[in-house]
Amino acid sequence: MRLHIKRYTILLLAFCLQISFGQENNSSGFQPAPITSGVLDNGMHYYIMHNEEPENRASFYFAQNVGSILEDDTQQGLAHFLEHMAFNGTRHFKDKEMLEYLEKNGIKFGAEINAFTSFDETVYNINRVPVQNQQLLDSVLLAIHDWSGYLLLTDEEIDNERGVIKEEWRSRNTPRSRASDKIFKEGVLKGSKYANRMSIGKMEVVDNFHYDALRNYYSQWYRPDQQALIVVGDVDVQKMEEKIKNTFKNIPLRKNLPARGTFEVPLGNGFTYITATDKELGDPVIQYYIKHKADNSLSEVEEVQQSLQYQLVRYIFNNRLSEVSRAETSPVLSANFSVSNFVRPLDILAMGVQPKKDSLLPALEFTLAELKRFVLHGATTAELERAKAAFRTNLEAALKNIDKRNNDAYATAIYSAYFKQKEVPDYRWNLNYRLAYLDTINNENLLEYLQKYYSTGGNIVAFTGSDTVKYPAEEEVVNIVNGIKDLNPEPFKEELSDKKLINTKLAGATIINKEKVKGIKASTYTLSNGARVTLYPTDYDKEQVYFHAFSPGGKSLLPVQLLPNALITTFLASESGLGSMDKIELRKYLQGTQTSLSVELNDYEEQMGGKSTWNDVETLMKRIYLSFTGPRFDDRAMEIIKQNLETSLISKKKNVQSDFKDSLQLAQSNYSNREVLFNQQLIDNLSLETAETVYRNRITNAADFNFIFVGDFQTGKLLELVKTYIGSIPGTSLEEKALNHGMKPEKGITKVHMKRTMETPQTTVNIYFTGVMKYTAKNRLIMNIIGQLLSKRYLERIREEEGGSYGVQALGYMQHIPEDSFILNIGFSCNPEKTNQLVKIVYEDVEKLSREVDSDEFIEIKNNLKKSVAENKENNSYWMNKIVRSLKNKMPVLSEKEVLQMIDSVKEKDIKEIVQKIKEQPRVVEGILTPLIQ
Repeated sequence: MRLHIKRYTILLLAFCLQISFGQENNSSGFQPAPITSGVLDNGMHYYIMHNEEPENRASFYFAQNVGSILEDDTQQGLAHFLEHMAFNGTRHFKDKEMLEYLEKNGIKFGAEINAFTSFDETVYNINRVPVQNQQLLDSVLLAIHDWSGYLLLTDEEIDNERGVIKEEWRSRNTPRSRASDKIFKEGVLKGSKYANRMSIGKMEVVDNFHYDALRNYYSQWYRPDQQALIVVGDVDVQKMEEKIKNTFKNIPLRKNLPARGTFEVPLGNGFTYITATDKELGDPVIQYYIKHKADNSLSEVEEVQQSLQYQLVRYIFNNRLSEVSRAETSPVLSANFSVSNFVRPLDILAMGVQPKKDSLLPALEFTLAELKRFVLHGATTAELERAKAAFRTNLEAALKNIDKRNNDAYATAIYSAYFKQKEVPDYRWNLNYRLAYLDTINNENLLEYLQKYYSTGGNIVAFTGSDTVKYPAEEEVVNIVNGIKDLNPEPFKEELSDKKLINTKLAGATIINKEKVKGIKASTYTLSNGARVTLYPTDYDKEQVYFHAFSPGGKSLLPVQLLPNALITTFLASESGLGSMDKIELRKYLQGTQTSLSVELNDYEEQMGGKSTWNDVETLMKRIYLSFTGPRFDDRAMEIIKQNLETSLISKKKNVQSDFKDSLQLAQSNYSNREVLFNQQLIDNLSLETAETVYRNRITNAADFNFIFVGDFQTGKLLELVKTYIGSIPGTSLEEKALNHGMKPEKGITKVHMKRTMETPQTTVNIYFTGVMKYTAKNRLIMNIIGQLLSKRYLERIREEEGGSYGVQALGYMQHIPEDSFILNIGFSCNPEKTNQLVKIVYEDVEKLSREVDSDEFIEIKNNLKKSVAENKENNSYWMNKIVRSLKNKMPVLSEKEVLQMIDSVKEKDIKEIVQKIKEQPRVVEGILTPLIQ
């Protein structure tokens, strides 16, 4: 199950557009979402919303206002344990019958059937349910009915699940999570019940609680007055409401139950200093927090306004931090700012900082000074206008594709509103209101928002990292924090540029050939410079254009001595900027547009990927053109990359799995000298000039590239842009092919068995079966099914029966380049005491699959595959992948009908025959990392 603990690794925070909720405010024109809702006599809430993305599908969510915060000291871990038990037997679905039934109907456990537990809530979901099958809809409702109060909770199933929970804890008890737990307990959540209610709980409780302890907790808290059912999808709302009432109205609300209390987190008004170290952590990271009481009393409009203010502050300040961090004199490599709701009663202002080597105090002072500068002066006029332009573009794009908002996005908004006891705003109203309010926002609004958070609560400074690092004394940190209070920095000054991407008129090219793409309504055009361009117009996403390009060759055509620089060449170009603009100038230039573009140099190909709106497609074209003709390589960008790599290398050396992963990588290439490992030698070999040489050698010839555009565009106008920009990229008659250097495992079984000292003992297993097999669409499909069949078997045997692992993943796939081949990868972490037995099971089940196929599981997988085809048929990314694969492998693009026919054509004997071929291949890499017991 997914375990939500709202644990923020500050350096990697990412936020998407937030949806606000509030009370109806007629004077503002507020419009609630078109949701049919009600409360049954037993107290259960229900919400039903009609939505047709995807068509003929519905998502069911069951929200429980119950989480780990309701546990007492002897129950720590039971809320999460109950979440697991919901899938292990109910009144109407014994044992695994619920999962078996749903999977037989194409609904996949993990991807479409799941749950999460957090401090304050537990949420279950059954997604993408086909609505044409009324019996299936009734059964889903019956399953949720049983979740409400009819779990069996048998002694046997409870005991079986203890091992699974233990393995989940083992897999999550990483060095970073241990450090985060200390910060939360001793700082952010200090003095509250939350500090000692991490959802995974205590293993001494999980291992030893009496069966009745779980049953009592269940009967006490799983009850209709703390539950909400959410149904969003392509359903008849009135009929669904009748079904819900009939199914759930008779669930009794037991008497004399405790009230569901609320809990607070003390803000404090002092200073807390924490060092959270671990021998398995690398270079230090600085985290800074200010605590703020969450305010749930805001009106609907106030919440929308505050949400947009925050998003602008975060966007502007993080862009500024990125800019100032790049300065040569900066003591930080990167810094990040956010404000978030950490637990229900607590918001936090947070900053995460990656300092340069031996610069802990300077980095802290630098970052807090920049925060103070923004708190005092806010954004510059240019910063605010650029941000508004970017947000306006995003909001307008969302409005044009308002019918593409999927069921799960709506359902998430609904259960979040339920927990806050507020209404859900109409999505169109929300976007339009944001657009209107955006024009009125000024710098004073941003300052008011930020100063509210900056001036409340206590300050927390935490250093996390290796236990071998010398950290500052608390007095030194206090002096910096106190010094910032009296600091009055000058307003931010930025350099503005009027540069353009392209200043010259381009020669362009003509179209010399056009041919239809078999299977779909797409065409491939050949330009006079040799470039081949495939256009597939769709109307799936309004005014969205997707782009991909590839060329055969990649790093396989480079000599060994150039390979270290090949690893960073495209990243170096991206960090340097484009054409006449450095990275910061380019970012500012692009703000207000919706374009993205990446360039990659892979083992056997060069490729590009991107996306834009139709309005911005010419800007995308300019970036494509300049990626060939005007890449940029700056000394400062190389310095930044080297500094970041040095920091990453320190972390890698501390990682107990790093040697193991390197050894696996080498074994899979038979220890080829072309296999480049990330180490100090690699960093020492990096050179700006060499990296540039590699890039210009590989990303150069338009005639050796296929360019593909999929999306909502006007073909005639797009072709004119293609002729101008792609047609102006130089092209030669040279056609390249990737070289096969024989980088595959040695014949037989190569054993990579290692032992390492670990803080949390666990075994990591990775087994690879590789060999030669003809690449066909059907064989590729069969390998996919084999991986899924083995995953199901291992779920049953290794997780459920043995309780030895939280999860096992088996992946089967094929490659056409550099040669037709297959790979079957089986990986998991597990209880070290069960290593030998579980590895034995891996081989046993591969052997067994060559002799017999479980017919029910085989049907379940095929049904899920067919269901996925129907769900993806109006998805641009899906068609882009199909077209690219077709062009790379010189195979036709299969229509929806042909794909369904191919799935039906796969028989059990096909599975057994291919598995037999896998067994006969003599190349296996067996990787096993176990703890060193001292």
